[in-house]
Amino acid sequence: MLAIAILSLFGSAAIAYLIGYAYVAPRDAFLRTKWGIWLLIAGGLSFIFLPPQLTAMDSLTGSTSAQLGSMANMFAWPSTISKGVYIGLWIVTTLIGLLAGLRIWKAGQPDWRASGGSNAWDSSAAGRVRALLPMADSLDEALDVIARQNPDARSLERVAEDLRHIGTRFVADLPAGTGAVYGMVTAKLPPALAQVVTGFLLEGAGRGGEIARVR
Repeated sequence: MLAIAILSLFGSAAIAYLIGYAYVAPRDAFLRTKWGIWLLIAGGLSFIFLPPQLTAMDSLTGSTSAQLGSMANMFAWPSTISKGVYIGLWIVTTLIGLLAGLRIWKAGQPDWRASGGSNAWDSSAAGRVRALLPMADSLDEALDVIARQNPDARSLERVAEDLRHIGTRFVADLPAGTGAVYGMVTAKLPPALAQVVTGFLLEGAGRGGEIARVR
């Protein structure tokens, strides 16, 4: 049980580190993709709260110790470690892991977030679009994300690089004609927004010369 308790501390700190790193990682990093985010959620639910659960194993196994026999000893809390001290270590190591992943010593510097974002949590429409676009698995899903957040044209200017990246990721999904691309976008967004989004998508796809036909 002692070995499991120690490993769970390391596991909690490691997952906390990855969660922190996902926030400052480049936008094309695996941890910022849809699957990467789901893995972080699964890992967080599995490992971050494992240490306090281990301290409660005694009460869970106590009533069944007669049936489990010697196996109950495997889940008995080691007498050499105070549960209170262990919980304290869990809190400290998890916070250290999270802050290390966030590169907290670089907070406030221009290059803190490799993805180019602000060093503050952004709950605006542009911030929500920026946070959700990496989870899109197709160009159609990316347009749905933008439509659901209901940004204005000025907000979309703030996520220009993110939209260009979408154009690069899903270049194969873009129709050959400029008008067809614009038509695809206007099926999801109002014309004023579609014009802006189409331009950035074409730039990301390496078709910047076609932008004049949209404007």
